[in-house]
Amino acid sequence: MSAAVVVNGEKPVEKLDGEEEQNETDEMYKALDTAKTAPKVSIEQSLKHPLNSRWCLWYFINDKNLAWEDSQIKVASYGTVEDFWALFNHIESASKLRVGCDYSLFKQGIKPMWEDSANINGGRWSISVPKNQRFTELDDLWMEMIMMMVGENEEECVNQDICGAVVAVRPRNGRLALWTANGRNAELALKVGCCLKNTLSIPPNHSIEFNLHSDTSVKRSSTVRALYTV
Repeated sequence: MSAAVVVNGEKPVEKLDGEEEQNETDEMYKALDTAKTAPKVSIEQSLKHPLNSRWCLWYFINDKNLAWEDSQIKVASYGTVEDFWALFNHIESASKLRVGCDYSLFKQGIKPMWEDSANINGGRWSISVPKNQRFTELDDLWMEMIMMMVGENEEECVNQDICGAVVAVRPRNGRLALWTANGRNAELALKVGCCLKNTLSIPPNHSIEFNLHSDTSVKRSSTVRALYTV
């Protein structure tokens, strides 16, 4: 039992007896032990907004002295909204890349190459931006595409099927591509294509095409017939 104690003539407060005081002390030590073993999270980290997936940005440098895979340079990875904007606000815009160079943004653990196990059975939805529109449209389309991708606000099956995206600057045009994991699943591939077309506000009378990686890896992309069109 506890006893009432008067302090300086004020309202009585309860004084714990020996058993209750010991129980409270034990609880305090348990809380301290828990705090010692809990993961340390900085104030800065606790204020950030996590994304559903972590993403890696790659830069492809056009250097004929390097093997293709060695030309892919991993720039940075991130997993929060704030880190996404910090990265993209401090890199060169896509339209200003040197001719022959690419940016690739893929889920962490997936390399921007057809041979990667996550990509090998998939394909890509492609969009071409004419050279004279490169500086007026390419950056906006690229940003809309990757925001759709990292936001993962579409159907779960669509979010899971998307592996990454590539923006490339070539002599005649700029190219955008959204890479997926399951190229032979027509229903799923068309869902992804429709989401992309709606996100980029592409008019109904303009179509975008889907090609399998396995087809484009053995032929020039310009000679490969599209598997799907939306």
